[in-house]
Amino acid sequence: RLLQPYSGSGAPVCHVTAESELSEGIFIAKEINRMVGGIDMLEAQDFPLHREEGTVRGFSDLAVLYRTHRQSRILEKCLRKEGIPYVVAGRDDFLADDHVRACLCFFRFLLDPRDVLSLRVCLKLLWNCPEDLLQSFTGYWEKAAHPVLTEKVLFEAKHLYDNREFLKKWFALALEFIPRIQREKPIRLLADWIKQAGYTQTEPLEKLMNTSVFHTDMPDFLQNLLLGQESDLVRSMGRSYASGAVTLMTLHGSKGLEYPVVFLCGVNKGMIPLESASYPSDLSEERRLFYVGITRAKEELILSSSNEPSSFLSDIPADSLRSVSVKRRTSAGGQQLSLF
Repeated sequence: RLLQPYSGSGAPVCHVTAESELSEGIFIAKEINRMVGGIDMLEAQDFPLHREEGTVRGFSDLAVLYRTHRQSRILEKCLRKEGIPYVVAGRDDFLADDHVRACLCFFRFLLDPRDVLSLRVCLKLLWNCPEDLLQSFTGYWEKAAHPVLTEKVLFEAKHLYDNREFLKKWFALALEFIPRIQREKPIRLLADWIKQAGYTQTEPLEKLMNTSVFHTDMPDFLQNLLLGQESDLVRSMGRSYASGAVTLMTLHGSKGLEYPVVFLCGVNKGMIPLESASYPSDLSEERRLFYVGITRAKEELILSSSNEPSSFLSDIPADSLRSVSVKRRTSAGGQQLSLF
């Protein structure tokens, strides 16, 4: 039986070269705004990707892919500057931060007082609790083996350990949040915990809050962080979006997903394929990841580089690749003007 395709061949793959990572991020943000009809025709002339008129995209039609999570920082800055709603999918680096780990362990123990390992991690990371006190306090909970933590149970433990300075803050926070943990949304619980624990203006904790906005209860949120796949872990700019948002994710996280338009940024030597002084690059695996990235695009694919381009670009047939460069505008006197 003959398989008959119904979709057209689409636009040629476009390779955009920018002057720096920041210029690359600015280009992507501006081009997204142009695609959704968010900039005027005069500003659109600063960017060389002219397409058929009438193709207006929604934010949820667009994805920006990259090799490592580190690359998202500049992209997020540029998207925020342009007012573009976005979500970042994947197991981000902020989850390894000590404050984030301690915060999550605090709530895990409140939900399951038999999880003494979480209690130990929280006390050690936040208050550097001495080892002898850690052994005594975690041993107490192991022997008690309470399946549920209640205010009564907490007061009993507090009576035994109330004279220990390292535990006073923990007891105060536990008594504050145990009545609320099952009935309030994670974002509210996290916001209050961060404030009362004295860790405001901490970027990793802010990212944790932005991840929690997609969950209605703390048990579901913690379960998702523990067991969720790359594409299940999502954070936003601080709210959920009814009208959709651009998706940012790594090449690993994009497996199995498709978007009408895909930007694959950082297609540079040293990044794709990823090279490290500690670990030799596995070219076959890196080539496969690159293939995964470019095949996420259903209709339009835009590759961008800010340094020496990746050697993988030579694998794309020349007649299927359109190469352009973007530069910041200059004034009449030759001075560079910011695209912002």
